[in-house]
Amino acid sequence: MLSVTDATRRIDAQTLFTDLTFTVARGECAAIVGPNGVGKSSLLRVIVDDDLLDEGAVLVDGLPPDDRSPDFRRLVSAELGDQAVFYDATVGEHLALIAASHGVDPDIDAMLDDAGIGALRDRFPHTLSTGQRQRFALVAAFGRPAGLIVLDEPERGLDTEGQEWVAASIRRSTGDGAAVVMATHSPSLVDACADLVVDLSR
Repeated sequence: MLSVTDATRRIDAQTLFTDLTFTVARGECAAIVGPNGVGKSSLLRVIVDDDLLDEGAVLVDGLPPDDRSPDFRRLVSAELGDQAVFYDATVGEHLALIAASHGVDPDIDAMLDDAGIGALRDRFPHTLSTGQRQRFALVAAFGRPAGLIVLDEPERGLDTEGQEWVAASIRRSTGDGAAVVMATHSPSLVDACADLVVDLSR
């Protein structure tokens, strides 16, 4: 599903990673780990937009990353911490719009209940707490069809129960045949989900 070959990313004079090679098959989860500043988030952004790649190649199911391509957008669901929302649309309305754009009709109430935020369906995203908004963003990422799910620190802002829900959602996604790539600082999430660990500190 995901192939990264000899990937190099530089920002100004700093090389974040170089000659990075790994693959993630459908049904597998890869954890990108390392301290702050080593390029975990940059690697995820390269996976969804290869215009950011300085050298090497990234392919998702044989396609180069291009978020302008409808075929690529159908393949990849990403939550990178910069989710855009409509100010006057509720949580439920956002999820309905995402579902409609992908031609699916999920049980939105069940999705929100599973994430522990069922009572927030009629709230506006900008009124949510950090943890609530993170769960909402992850519901949106997990709740649409995708061959590859890309997550930047999905544990961010979540309590222990929330992190357990994330782990269960990742395992469910890989069990359904998706590949998952996540950048994380959570050893418990790595232990619970990762089939492959890519350590950028090495």
